[in-house]
Amino acid sequence: MLEVGTILLLYKSLTLFGLVLSALNVTYIIDRKINRISKAAVHLGSIIFILNLLEFFKFEVEKITLLEKFQDVLLLYVPVMLFSFIIDFTMGKKNRNLMAILYTLSTSYLILALTNKFHNMFWIAEIETSMYGSQKLRPHGGLLSWAYVFFSVVLLVLALRNLYASKLLDNQTKFRTNLVFAFGISGSIISFLINFNYSALLFVLTLTVFFMNFTAINFTWRRLLLKTRTAAYESSDDGYIVIDKNYRVVDINKSASQLLNLESEAVIGRKSDTITQLLNKDGQIVDLKDKYLSIIVSPSPDEDYKFITIKDVTKDVLKEKEAMKTYTLFNTLFENIPDGAVILDYEGVIRACNQNFLNMFGYTQDEVLNKNIDYLIVPHQMEMEGKKLRNLAIEQKSLRVETTRRRKDGNLIEVRITVSTVKTPEETLLYAIYTDVTAEKEAISVARSILQRDPLTALYTRQYFIRKLASTLEFSSVDDYNAIIAIDIKDFSTLNSIKGHNFGDQILKEIANRLRNVLREGDTIARPYADEFWILLEKIGKNYQGAKETAANVVAKIDNEIRKAYYIMNEIIDIRISTGIHVFSSVDNVEDVLRKVNLALSRAKNSRDGTVFYSALIDNELQELAAKERALKEALYNGELRIFLQPICNSYSDILGAEALLRWVKKDGTIVPPLDFIKVIEENGMIVSVGEEVLRQVCEFISESGANLDFVDINVSPIQLRYPKMAERFIEIIRANEVIPEKIVLEITENILIEMNQTVRDNIEKLLNFGCQLCIDDFGTGYSSLSYLTILPLKKIKVDKSFISKIPEDRHSVKLLEAIFSIAKSFNLDAIPEGVENEKQLHILSMIGYKYFQGYYFSKPISIDAFKDLVLQKKR
Repeated sequence: MLEVGTILLLYKSLTLFGLVLSALNVTYIIDRKINRISKAAVHLGSIIFILNLLEFFKFEVEKITLLEKFQDVLLLYVPVMLFSFIIDFTMGKKNRNLMAILYTLSTSYLILALTNKFHNMFWIAEIETSMYGSQKLRPHGGLLSWAYVFFSVVLLVLALRNLYASKLLDNQTKFRTNLVFAFGISGSIISFLINFNYSALLFVLTLTVFFMNFTAINFTWRRLLLKTRTAAYESSDDGYIVIDKNYRVVDINKSASQLLNLESEAVIGRKSDTITQLLNKDGQIVDLKDKYLSIIVSPSPDEDYKFITIKDVTKDVLKEKEAMKTYTLFNTLFENIPDGAVILDYEGVIRACNQNFLNMFGYTQDEVLNKNIDYLIVPHQMEMEGKKLRNLAIEQKSLRVETTRRRKDGNLIEVRITVSTVKTPEETLLYAIYTDVTAEKEAISVARSILQRDPLTALYTRQYFIRKLASTLEFSSVDDYNAIIAIDIKDFSTLNSIKGHNFGDQILKEIANRLRNVLREGDTIARPYADEFWILLEKIGKNYQGAKETAANVVAKIDNEIRKAYYIMNEIIDIRISTGIHVFSSVDNVEDVLRKVNLALSRAKNSRDGTVFYSALIDNELQELAAKERALKEALYNGELRIFLQPICNSYSDILGAEALLRWVKKDGTIVPPLDFIKVIEENGMIVSVGEEVLRQVCEFISESGANLDFVDINVSPIQLRYPKMAERFIEIIRANEVIPEKIVLEITENILIEMNQTVRDNIEKLLNFGCQLCIDDFGTGYSSLSYLTILPLKKIKVDKSFISKIPEDRHSVKLLEAIFSIAKSFNLDAIPEGVENEKQLHILSMIGYKYFQGYYFSKPISIDAFKDLVLQKKR
């Protein structure tokens, strides 16, 4: 038998060990985040720690009843918490109602234990025990205590049953958990049987909870590892396939299914020819049309299974192919480039070169590879140039230079070197192309000579003449005066068309020869255009007047020589020229000199004697013209271009129609007649926009006014009719104002037949098809007037006022007017005499048969508002 002291030390040591172990258990729970698995584990660990702490204090006090009662209170909840922990551990779903009942039963026991009335049911006696010292008294449990022990055992058995029934736990975990529970239940029962030995009981509970937590953590980490492996297996970009000995597919992940275009459900558990074929592709790359797959086959340790790993290497393969393609392309280009190509390092050592480089300098490949290029091809007197050029190429990233290099035989050649830097991960290389430019320079020299001369006349070209003029201006002093003469052959294009180009070429050659004979050897003669010649006279005077006289004398000699008869292809002809001259000094520039001489030549073409010196007056006229163009553009923008209407009446002065006449009404009220600006807007193209504005104002007048006119005449310029979109724009304006097209009469002049091209025909046809009427203005004054009647579908003709102004005195005019009326009547046309000035003219025209009249007898052209008033006055 053991002594009391030894037993006491044994119990106390057991309690101390349980206290330390329970503290470690709480720390373990917190460190391993067991609370994520079950909150009951935290509560259970904390209660076990408190129970061990109370048990330790019982060895230090005389009365242990209160502490032991407090332990009993905590022990009431241990079975329920352990049951809750098992449910959480097996990942089962807790029944809230059941848990509420279990905690209610435990609480009921607690109430009974703490109530004096039922105190004796639990604590019926006190017995002596040497467990905590010399013969200390401790309570002794009764019937209900054993009933609760039975309740706890039943609850723990249910927990074990739930643990055993779990499908989520593996057998190893279940076995370990059963052992822990068996140890805990049997140890607890033995502790109660040994005089309710709390030290042994708490030690058993502490070990049980500690091993339970350890088992739970071990399972959870293994489950997490399996889950992670599964997630990695399924989400991997690589494909994984497992097959057994019989080549049946055991498993296949999502990536493998996608890479092989297979459905996992269709192949798992079955043989697949596609997958079986991969077994023979171990270590190879398989081409599946749109992708490239790397195949690795690995057997299991027991060789019962084989694992196939599939990697999508499409990008790598394509990248490698592209790199190979680029390398092949570069190598092909490098070898087949017509020039010599070489790759150098920073020091000039040759790393590679093509055959053309070897041929160019006369070396073999063995003689140049890994040799310094400067020692091979740089002339001895230029030995430092190679290094300087390499440094410059590296600094600028590229270089292009022409220089001299030495062949193996010592001969020098002219080369053009183009250098580019090529950076690699290891170093910077130089890619140099050597082009032999010896033949090129010779060709350029010949071409330069050819380009400077006109091939037909052997005179200088326009480009050379301009360079020569620039040089003359640059090197002339301030008091040096020069002159430029521009000569144009009159009617040369007509002569060329009639006689043929060979005939015209002979004329040009003859004129070129005559100019050479007249001019000094130092004078520059050029043929810039087909029938135009330029002559540069350098330093012909120290003042303007003297230089002008000298230039005039030269022009007179030229004119006399050119005017002599020409005997060309057995035919004698005469040639006349127009000459423009500009005397200038170094204060001018090339552009101004050429501009001014061209202005003089343009003026000379329209002058009597055909010779004009440039003067500031010509520029002033041009500036006035430009100013007038700007003013007209502003007038159009500001609405200053307005229509005036002249009525067209019958013999009773009833207004039946009107002619729209354009006027420029300035801001100060001044009215500018069309003769002062029509030519300007026709020459600069404004007539198209102005014509549309005239039509717009006429349409607005017709649609807004109360005057019910049969028609309004609008003058249309041939330039407008040559505009491709003219008809579409007119139709658009008429439709926008909802005007009846028949009320718009388009007046055209006789020269339209001369300029009748396809565009003019199309515009006239579209407008007539739309419904507009066509009228000839100034009928009878041109040679082609009668031609209109057969060519154009006319509705009206305007008889020129020159015939009306001579009646009644001129009987011939009366006869002519009668003839015109007869012609109009036979063609079913309305003939409208213009310029009716008095009642006698009106009477005679009425007697002839005319129905419409226009002239100052009825009214001069008036504004739209005045015209409206006139219409109302006539009605009254």
